[in-house]
Amino acid sequence: MRCDYSVLIVGAAVLMVPESEDLTTYDDMVNTVLYAQLAANKKTELEPGVSWYDTYIKVLDGIWMWRGKAREDLNLPSESVESAVQWAAAAMSKVGADEGHVTAEVLSKIVNESDINPATNLLRSHMQKVSEKQSIEVPAPAMDVRLLVIVAPTPTSFSSVCIELKTHQLLSSNPLAHLYWGEDVQGIISRRYVRANLSETVYAPVRAQIALKVKDRIETNVATLTLHDDACSTTQPEEIRS
Repeated sequence: MRCDYSVLIVGAAVLMVPESEDLTTYDDMVNTVLYAQLAANKKTELEPGVSWYDTYIKVLDGIWMWRGKAREDLNLPSESVESAVQWAAAAMSKVGADEGHVTAEVLSKIVNESDINPATNLLRSHMQKVSEKQSIEVPAPAMDVRLLVIVAPTPTSFSSVCIELKTHQLLSSNPLAHLYWGEDVQGIISRRYVRANLSETVYAPVRAQIALKVKDRIETNVATLTLHDDACSTTQPEEIRS
């Protein structure tokens, strides 16, 4: 497998872009995706019953023009053990074969990374936010887990999958290598995916405003995930184990 994609962690999102692209050309995508996540985080903190994903999409609505939306809910049998990589790759394959292939390969590389990486630590902290009370509570309460996977072939287009679930487990240090046991997952596993193109007409008047709003949040919420050559693997997502 060729290691020809660059990876940015943007909050709870794994953003994959062609390695040949200058990452700075993706500033609009990074800024809007981060801005929408921060807005959704704040909204759900103030109103716990509000849908995080619906808030996130509403913020992006208009700036990004949706070419398609879909949702699929999964039930994980109590005896099953699966990974977010499996769910993301399978969902992205329904968006497009190329997107599914890229997702499976790049996420598998991240799973195969053995070194402790600040970027994966950042991703973990956004995928599962654990309060001090939750960390010591016995038995462990069901905690939200959220992962966005974005394949962006150009700076103005992307395909995205959002996975949401509740689990009693704390995520592994490498959150993408974590295996979910059915008996520890509460309720359904939600997979929602979209394809989008940037609307320059809508975004141009607010570009500077959004960039200013996230300027001081970039350093602590965005990181480049450097993958090593030996992390390349042809492992298929359903074969991944920790």
